[in-house]
Amino acid sequence: MKPLWITVCLLLTCGVVMASEGEGESETENWYDRIGFNGLFYLTYEDGELGGDSYSRFFVTRAYLTAEAEILPFLDGRITLDTAQDLEGQGRGDMEVRLKYAFAKFRFKDYGLFNDPNLEAGIVHMVWLDFEEHINLYRMRGPMFMERSGIFNSADFGLTFASSLGPDLDEAFRSLAGNKYGTRNGSLAVGVYNGTGYHGDERNVNKTVEVRLTWRPIPDLLKGFQVAGMIIHGEGNQPDEGGEPPMWKTYTAFTSYQAPRVTLTGQYVRGEGNQRGTWVEPDDPSQAIPYTGYSFFGEAKLGSRKKWRVIANYDWFERVADSGNDSSFTYLEAAIGYDLGKSNILMLDFDRRAWRDPLRPTDYRVQAVLQLMF
Repeated sequence: MKPLWITVCLLLTCGVVMASEGEGESETENWYDRIGFNGLFYLTYEDGELGGDSYSRFFVTRAYLTAEAEILPFLDGRITLDTAQDLEGQGRGDMEVRLKYAFAKFRFKDYGLFNDPNLEAGIVHMVWLDFEEHINLYRMRGPMFMERSGIFNSADFGLTFASSLGPDLDEAFRSLAGNKYGTRNGSLAVGVYNGTGYHGDERNVNKTVEVRLTWRPIPDLLKGFQVAGMIIHGEGNQPDEGGEPPMWKTYTAFTSYQAPRVTLTGQYVRGEGNQRGTWVEPDDPSQAIPYTGYSFFGEAKLGSRKKWRVIANYDWFERVADSGNDSSFTYLEAAIGYDLGKSNILMLDFDRRAWRDPLRPTDYRVQAVLQLMF
C-alpha cells in the first residue's frame, strides 16, 4: 500500500505545481467577489406504507447549503452542509447536520482531448451520481437507482480526477446537458476513496478505486445520445480483524438521450457486495452476496414553454443470498411536475416497491415535493 500512496502523493504534488505555473493572483480583485453561496431544499408532504407501517408527515427530505470560492486562479474550494432528519436510534427526530462535500479543487490547463481537467481532494464527488443527476434532474423525489438499491452513495473521502473530453458543444445544449458534461466526446472520472461514503468512518486499510468513462459516439448526428460505463473495485467497509472484509465490485453500463423535450435513460448493473459491507452471507461475513439489476427512466416536457414535466421510472433488482434470504424487488414510479422558474419545481409523485419475498409487505408512497433552489 505504501508505494501506491507515495506515487499518488507525488503525482498530486507534480500536478499542483504544473497547475500553478504562470498563474498569479489579481491584486485589485476583492476576495469576497470570489465567494458564492447557494441553497437547495426538498420540502415534502408524504403519505404511505413502509414495512407494513402507515405514515403521514410533513418532511424536509434534504437541506443543502453550499459555499464555493475561487482561492487562486488554479485552486477552488467548496463546502456543502447536508441537513437531514434522523429516523432511527436515540436521536430519532433530530435534524442532523453533516458535511456532504469539503474539498480543494485543482484546475489544470487543457491538454489534447482533455477539457477542463481537475482534481478534487477531501470529501469529494464520487465518479457516478453527479454525472447521472445532471441527466435525471429529479433527485428531489428520491435517490437514483444504485443509491436507492443500497450499493453506494454520492460522496466519499479521497481523490477524484475528472475531465470533459473534446470541445464544448453549443450553449443551448450545454445548458440542457449540464455545463460540466456538455462536451463533444463525453467525460472521464477516476477516483480513489476510503470506501465508506461521506457519513461513515474508515474501518479497514482497503481503498476503493472507481472509474467512469462517458462517450458521445455520433455527436454530429445525435449529440444528445451518449453511452457510459463504470467499474468499482474494493472491499466493503467492515473491520479486517479475524478475516478479510467482503469484496465490493460494481459494473455498470448506461445509455441516455437528451433533447429539449425528452430525456430517456437505460441502465444495467451487476456486482457483489456494497459500500457498507453489509451484503454478506449470514454464516460467512467475508462472502459478499452477488446482485444484478436494471433501470429505465423517461421524462417529457409539455406545454409551449416546457414548464410541465411527466416522469416515469421502472427498476428491477435481484439480490439472493445462498441462505435463501431474498431482497429482490421491482420499483415503479410516476410523477407530474411544474417548473415555477429557475429550477424551483413542484412535483406530485407516486412510487411503489414490491418485494419478491411474499412475507415482506409492499411499500408505497404518495408525495408532494417542492424543490427550492437559490
